[in-house]
Amino acid sequence: MAVHWGGFTLKLRFLAICSGLLTIACAGAGGASAELVRSPDHVVTKPTVDGWVAQASLVNVVVNTVPNLAQSPWSREAFIDATALGQVTGQGSTGIKSGVLRSGLQLGCNTDVSSGLQAGSSASVGPNASVSISQLPSASLGGSATVSPQIQTTIKPGAITVIPLGERILEGALGASDLTGIQVHVDNCLGPVSVRVYTQLSISSHVSDTTVTVYSDPTTI
Repeated sequence: MAVHWGGFTLKLRFLAICSGLLTIACAGAGGASAELVRSPDHVVTKPTVDGWVAQASLVNVVVNTVPNLAQSPWSREAFIDATALGQVTGQGSTGIKSGVLRSGLQLGCNTDVSSGLQAGSSASVGPNASVSISQLPSASLGGSATVSPQIQTTIKPGAITVIPLGERILEGALGASDLTGIQVHVDNCLGPVSVRVYTQLSISSHVSDTTVTVYSDPTTI
C-alpha cells in the first residue's frame, strides 16, 4: 500500500496472517537520530445499553525512529510495532450480530516543503492541496481480515491524516491485530512529524451499535 501524503510519501507492504492475528509489514524511507519510544498500554471500555461491555486495547506499542536512508533533513523514517485487541464481555440481554476491529496510523507534518511537485496521478501538493484518497479493491486475508493494497492521500500541511492499515471481523468474543515492523517514510516535511497508532472496536447487537476507539501516545519521529 503506497500513501502519498501532500508530497510526503509512505509505502506500506502487507505480508501475512498468522495464528488468527493480522501481521503487517511495511516498507518505505525517512528519519532523524535513532530513538526507541515505548508507549504505555491503553484500554478503553464502554458498556452497551443492553448489558454488553466493548473493550479496545493498544499494547506493546513501540516507535523506533532511525536515521533516514536518504540522509535528508526533509525526510523522516521510523519502524512501528503494536498489538490491537478488541473484546466483548458481559451478559447482554440480546445477541451480538457483528464486531469489527480496525487499526491504523494518524500522522501530522508541520510544514510542506515540496514546492508544488506532483504526487500520485493528479493531486498537486503544497499549502493549498486538498484531501484525496484512491485505492485498489481490498485483498481478503483468511476470510475475516482485509487490508487495502494502495491508498493515495494528499493533505494540507499542518493537518492530520488517518492511514487505515486493516480490519478484522470478530469471529468470537476476542479479536486481535498484530502490527509488526511498519516502516513509516515521510518526505518533504520541514519540522516535526508526529505519529500515533489507533484501534477501533465496533459491535452491533439487536438493540444498539457501539464503537470504542483507543490511541497510543503521540511520538515525534
